[in-house]
Amino acid sequence: MPKGKTKGRARGPEKHAFRNKLLLNQWLVSLFGIDPIAEHKVNGKVVRPFHKLAEPIRDPRLEGLDKDNLHYFYHHLGDSPLFSYADPTADFPGFRISRDMLLTYEQNIVRHTQAINEKRHRPIGWKYYQWLTLIFVEIYLDRFFGNREGLLNDLNTFVERFNRHWDDYADVPLYNEDDLNKLCMQNATGSGKTLLMHVNLLQYRHYAAKHGKDKELSRVILLTPNERLSEQHVAEFRESDISAGRYLQSRGGLFSLAQGLERVDVLEITKLADQEGPNTMATRSLGDQNLLLVDEGHRGMSGKEEGVWFTRRSDLCAKGFTFEYSATFEQAVQASGNADFENSYAKTVVFDYSYRWFYEDGFGKDYQILNLPGSFEETQSIYMTACLLKFYQQLRIYEEVGANGHSPLQPFNLEKPLWVFVGSTVSSGKMSKDEQIVATDVALIIQFIADFLDNSQKATRRMHEILTGKGQDTGLLDKDGNDIFAGAFTYLARAMNGGETVEALYRDILSRLFNHPAGGHLSLDRIKGESGEVALRVGSSETPFGLINVGDAKSLCDHVAEVAAQNGTRLTVEESDFTEAMFASVKDSTSPVNLLIGSKKFVEGWDCWRVSTMGLMHVGRSEGSQIIQLFGRGVRLKGYEWSLKRSGHSFAPLRPTFIEELETLNVFGIEADFMEKFREFLKEEGLPGNERRKIITIPLNVTYDFGKKLKILRPKRKASDGKEYDFKKDAAVPTVGDIPDYMTHNTVVADWYPRIQAMQSRGSTLSTQKDKVSLREQHLALLDYDALFFELERFKRERSWYNFNITKDGIQRLLEDPNWYTLYLPETRLNPATFDGVRLLQQVASELLKRYCDHYYNYRKREYIEPRLELRDLTPDDDNIPQEEFYQLIVDGDEEQVIQGIQQIKKDLAQKKDDLLKVGDLNACNFGKHLFQPLFHVRRGGKITILPVALNESEYQFVTDLKTWCDVRKAALEKEGMELFLLRNMSRGKGVGFFEAGNFHPDFILWMLIGGKQYVTFIEPHGLLHEGPASEKVLFHKRIKDVEQRLKDPTVILNSFILSWTRYPQLKWDNTQDEIEDMHVLFMTNDRDRYIGKMFTKLRGMVNTP
Repeated sequence: MPKGKTKGRARGPEKHAFRNKLLLNQWLVSLFGIDPIAEHKVNGKVVRPFHKLAEPIRDPRLEGLDKDNLHYFYHHLGDSPLFSYADPTADFPGFRISRDMLLTYEQNIVRHTQAINEKRHRPIGWKYYQWLTLIFVEIYLDRFFGNREGLLNDLNTFVERFNRHWDDYADVPLYNEDDLNKLCMQNATGSGKTLLMHVNLLQYRHYAAKHGKDKELSRVILLTPNERLSEQHVAEFRESDISAGRYLQSRGGLFSLAQGLERVDVLEITKLADQEGPNTMATRSLGDQNLLLVDEGHRGMSGKEEGVWFTRRSDLCAKGFTFEYSATFEQAVQASGNADFENSYAKTVVFDYSYRWFYEDGFGKDYQILNLPGSFEETQSIYMTACLLKFYQQLRIYEEVGANGHSPLQPFNLEKPLWVFVGSTVSSGKMSKDEQIVATDVALIIQFIADFLDNSQKATRRMHEILTGKGQDTGLLDKDGNDIFAGAFTYLARAMNGGETVEALYRDILSRLFNHPAGGHLSLDRIKGESGEVALRVGSSETPFGLINVGDAKSLCDHVAEVAAQNGTRLTVEESDFTEAMFASVKDSTSPVNLLIGSKKFVEGWDCWRVSTMGLMHVGRSEGSQIIQLFGRGVRLKGYEWSLKRSGHSFAPLRPTFIEELETLNVFGIEADFMEKFREFLKEEGLPGNERRKIITIPLNVTYDFGKKLKILRPKRKASDGKEYDFKKDAAVPTVGDIPDYMTHNTVVADWYPRIQAMQSRGSTLSTQKDKVSLREQHLALLDYDALFFELERFKRERSWYNFNITKDGIQRLLEDPNWYTLYLPETRLNPATFDGVRLLQQVASELLKRYCDHYYNYRKREYIEPRLELRDLTPDDDNIPQEEFYQLIVDGDEEQVIQGIQQIKKDLAQKKDDLLKVGDLNACNFGKHLFQPLFHVRRGGKITILPVALNESEYQFVTDLKTWCDVRKAALEKEGMELFLLRNMSRGKGVGFFEAGNFHPDFILWMLIGGKQYVTFIEPHGLLHEGPASEKVLFHKRIKDVEQRLKDPTVILNSFILSWTRYPQLKWDNTQDEIEDMHVLFMTNDRDRYIGKMFTKLRGMVNTP
């Protein structure tokens, strides 16, 4: 319906696009202080709120866990401006995620991840979007179990605000209680939804148990679309060490007894019926208190039979809970055309990482759409030949580049290419209209292959035209007159330039693609049994090269034979002696099958990484979601070291030549109408229709002369083995119960007020005066010390603190002494009248103990490492000095302006232009004082990816402010003989590992050389909203002086500064700006013109002292 036209009204409200009204997702984003209703512009471009949240953690180098077994994501999100920009006076939203809550959620995620990794050969490491999904589910379940009423209120407050804001759009209805027990994840095919499902189950178990509700549900049921997927799921649960099995197989006996949340019953949705039958079960018999997991379950939104399934599955969890997973809710609700469905999904999608984000982040293959020529009828055979050559080129690169034992392709985990055709399924009996079209399509492909094999002269002539001619000569032009295959055959062209003839290529195709160097004509062998498979082979070859699997083999073969007879094509159709179905093994790279003609049925959950060229046959009209799944199967990629990314987006030190050809899915069609639909579809997903990635390289120069002997801090090397001192291996074992003076001067602070507020509903606000309490004997008597002991043991394991000694006595001693903590908790909560109250005390104690461990362990570590630090010379092989010779700037091929902008900047940099360069989203500067040049910054939401390193906004601002300051004072600095050097310090683990103990890795190291001394200064541009004047980071400027004293090197002076992104008025500290500046905190936003000068004045104040 066109915009604004509704029945019966002249002008009705507009409808929101589904992706713009994902209310639950928007509300969750808002809890991080990002208002999803406000427009987020970056550099004049609008970015989605989600991107603002993801920005601090999108860099793939942040994947994985630190030494304490916490995700780097957690540190970077917690340290990001999101936790500091926020205006503390804003009343929206009333409830916000604090850094402490984030830590609790993170610890749960780590624990669950370890549980599913326990038995795996290759442990799971999360990508940033998976980790965020899990964080969102944590937040939701915490509220859902802890305070459902408050959750409902908060959501509806948000819905009202959303509807008010978009008042010319149709209102989205408010949430009611029944909307709360369902969460949907919209994650792209190939993005790892199955593993998320496993952790979601553990998350649900955890919160249900924590709130004493784990006995309320009778069983966990996973609904799948078909049996093959059920088998796959059972196997995957086994890998994650989760008890699971097929439901119907073991009816009766033990099995019909519900096993609560401990076991998963896997069942196909098609087996749910109203009555018991031989292959179905009565939905009623399963009750309505189940935890339901639904995989690609939006069968059931359109069509009559499917509507019935939908009702049945809703019955199963009326009093339970549902997690639903799909890549394509959006397409499914569109196809259903039902507004209620659409709203119910819009209210429950907790996370949206649909294919466009997946692709933008560099995951999965690239794709190239080989459009149909305008006049398909005449050019059909030459177009098909070009598609065959495109696939043959991939096969050949794979075999030739990857041939030797030490294949450069090995770390990229590429599979042998496979050519696939997909269309609707053909069933037996009288064919429907759709089925007839597919049968005709299949006949057309078979016809083409038979001709290609039979008529080598014609085939080689066509190949010659394609490989040497232009689209103008071959007729392979799209409707806009562009050459469809321009630049498509670089590898084959290279072979021909090297003297290979077209005839030689043809013979190589017979041998590589058709598995029979001698050639011959085509045979179709119908495999016995139910599989519906037809094997394709050539001449007398025993080895099949292809397989047809589209449903009813007999009627299909008859149809193909009939068409061949009409056209006088030679082919034989016979019953095969093979009885073994082949489809299952096609997914392995060892399979001889190079061509698969299959029905879309195999799309669902087919676990194959080989698809590299895809031909689209006829697929019915309403099947939008199947198109994207088809596509999703084709673009799956394991990637460099299992990064799932294309090599240009990975951190691979070397990219083998022609690898991009193997990382590209070629898509072509034999039906113009369908190809058009496919492109439309990609456009709706917000993806470029036909794109080539462009990589522009810019030289990276390490300009620093290592003769200057800049000093850097590192732990000393031991005399015994030359390795650096390591706290875990070399220090005395820290023990729980030990309370050093440091702990009583720097207490653990735990404020339970915000959490108790979240548990109560909005109405009753807590008094502003907070009670400061401690746990006395009568409270300690209520605690379960065994549980606390196991909790801490587990915590220690998660943090991999294997040198930490925990005992029950120690825990008791610790809790009997309240001097090491400051606890804010309403006095009334100390004397609980209910089990819930006791449970709260247990949580309070558990959290205090964990914080103690964190605090105490890091104190002991610092105490051990700091006296063992030494100054060493910075060397070229230091982790902070990039080893790459080039930056790679990666951008979409159709972003003409962006590409021109980068080329311009590249030119300016090459001419050693000294000013700040900026084109569109890209900023660059040659700053001679930095140890390597140039430095880049891309504005948030920009379309350029930069490897190996780019600065964020605050880092880039500091560099440019420093550059301006130096440029203005150039003559004066030279006169004084002062030299400055700056280096970006990489994050944890990689960079100059300063004071691992406080876990503080400042972003920059600045060296000032003057009068025979080195001033080594650590600088951290950082938001401070969550830090108080007593925070470790702020006190660091004092601690570093202790280190300096210990080093006893009169020529080296150490300092540290924090440059606050948070403006002074927003800091609610009880200090004047001058007092704060004395703590070495300078303000880079509201004092931008003066803060660099102030920093040097402070440094020089130390210069002049004799």
